[in-house]
Amino acid sequence: MTTFTEENSYRWALFRHTGAPDDSKGIHFDLLLEDKKFCRTWRLSDIPLLDGPYVDSIYIAPHKLYWLDIEEKIVSGNRGIATRVKQGIFLKALPSIENSFINLSVSWGDIEGALVIDENGCRIFSKK
Repeated sequence: MTTFTEENSYRWALFRHTGAPDDSKGIHFDLLLEDKKFCRTWRLSDIPLLDGPYVDSIYIAPHKLYWLDIEEKIVSGNRGIATRVKQGIFLKALPSIENSFINLSVSWGDIEGALVIDENGCRIFSKK
């Protein structure tokens, strides 16, 4: 089992984003991973479920760190509303290239898993 401590862990959050003018479905999800002075961010087509299928993901512009503390916020520029649906921690293992594939140990509540973002999309696997 992975040991998460304050010294080796970083924050992540998943937001439901509704009302974005460039979103044909009217809803998507933003996954933010803490990385030094900003959050690497991916737009997801759906919430990745533990041991569920891949969901589509697109790397987008980094978000500011303060988003990790937000529960709900109207997005500037009349771009909808973002509501946090999950948050947790991960072990630092981000590659130096911002849009590279990701494979991290993550936790939220009492659940631990592996977050994978690759050419297939985004998926969370349970720890065996």
